Amino acid sequence: MPGFGGFHVVLTADRTLMAGYQLLFDGMVAASQTTTTPIPLLGRFLMPRPGVVASSNGHPSVRAAVAPLGLRRIEAALIDGGFDRESVAVVDQDHLRDAIGPDTRAIGVSSGEPLGLGMNTSTMTAIAGGTIYPAEMFRRLMREVFRLVRERAPRAKVIAGGPGAWQLARDPAARGEIGVDHAITGYAEGNAARVFRAIVDGEPLPDVIAGEPVPADAIPRIRGATTMGVVEISRGCGLGCAFCTIGRVPMQHLPEEAVAADVAANVANGQRNAALLSEDFFRYGAAGAKANPPAVLRLLQRVRQVDGLRIVQIDHANVLSIAQFSDADLQAVRGLLAGREPLRYPWVNVGVETASPRLLRENGGAAKMGTFGDAWPDACAREMRRLCRAGFFPLASLLIGLPGETDDDVQATLDWVRSVAGERLSVFPMLHAPIDGTGHALRLNALHWRLIRECYRLNFRWIPRLYWDNQSNGGVGLPRRCVTQLLARGQMLEWRTLFALRAMGAAR
Repeated sequence: MPGFGGFHVVLTADRTLMAGYQLLFDGMVAASQTTTTPIPLLGRFLMPRPGVVASSNGHPSVRAAVAPLGLRRIEAALIDGGFDRESVAVVDQDHLRDAIGPDTRAIGVSSGEPLGLGMNTSTMTAIAGGTIYPAEMFRRLMREVFRLVRERAPRAKVIAGGPGAWQLARDPAARGEIGVDHAITGYAEGNAARVFRAIVDGEPLPDVIAGEPVPADAIPRIRGATTMGVVEISRGCGLGCAFCTIGRVPMQHLPEEAVAADVAANVANGQRNAALLSEDFFRYGAAGAKANPPAVLRLLQRVRQVDGLRIVQIDHANVLSIAQFSDADLQAVRGLLAGREPLRYPWVNVGVETASPRLLRENGGAAKMGTFGDAWPDACAREMRRLCRAGFFPLASLLIGLPGETDDDVQATLDWVRSVAGERLSVFPMLHAPIDGTGHALRLNALHWRLIRECYRLNFRWIPRLYWDNQSNGGVGLPRRCVTQLLARGQMLEWRTLFALRAMGAAR
């Protein structure tokens, strides 16, 4: 483009957040890999390039076809806040050189795990070794951004945000090393336009900026497709769990029409599978912890009116909310998620955390357990079985190493896993990581490894079937499905060997 001096504002993210995933599970699997997985396999098969949108003016396009939901929200907030649409571009790493130039003043970068301090990192590196790819890919992206700023846009400032911004906000040395001028934390639709306008105008700003959220009914609508087709239905949680970054953020729900509009924007831009994100899907439309099944069903019915939509995916749910749905309600939800597709494994991640009521209570989980109290393990098992009967595929998540954990707590959780092992479900253990980023040296003992191995016996049995089913019904082609299965089988063999070695080492 002759004479093009770069977009005034460029928004980007690392490859783990900005790839051509077709399903939510695709992104989850890819972002859980460590550098022990060869990057050629990762980049070609697990993280396909996102592509670019079709050009409307005859010039080559650099705008990304898909982008993380957070970047789409910021893009919309900037345009709503007065930025000319042609001056703001969401671009993947491969097209940064064509987007950044002497006219560029602000480069916004989103990241989920910039410094590798989260639970997923702790877990995956403990099992597989290496460095988690979200952290590795972020550093690769930042090296490219730094080089382009130095060579092509010396007046540009780099502002980092996204779900992992808290890691950079607390570490000025890391910001300096990586090349981040400002970190903005939390939801920022309320002040994104002011912050970026100040940067463009060369006004001074603090190194760390607190984002300003907006009410749910004022969240700006997305303008383009999101990675994995994700849209929000709720923000926050508010149950107070000490191990969760939003445990004290009250839950608020987006209006049905706003959710449907975001789904429609995705479908119109080629993302035909939707992923409805919430910290507790079954609490949509609820007042406090009291679930509202009719509101959930109305939302799904409204979303289903979007022409061209294939399957609808959900992510997290709490046992307390599931228990307030009748069997008929659960079956109705399951039917609306699948639509016309013969989906056999509509999954949902259920936060069990631990089978020790005492341990969960001591870590802020009293509200999460609700009236179940000491009957928490039995309630979890019962609701998992109800989900299975309704046609769901539950993924129970556990936390290992919560403060105050004893061998008796680990044994209770191991016994709980064995009690549900006859059901069609999976269990994913995660290593606890403090949300203040201080880290801790958790030494896994033989009992911990026994629990992890028991969980993965279930996972190795069921996850390949889930993945095949989801990809088949989500429109993933047969060659890619076959390659994914081969990679999964190879990783299963590798992990079985690693589990045996880790257990032997812990027993010494």
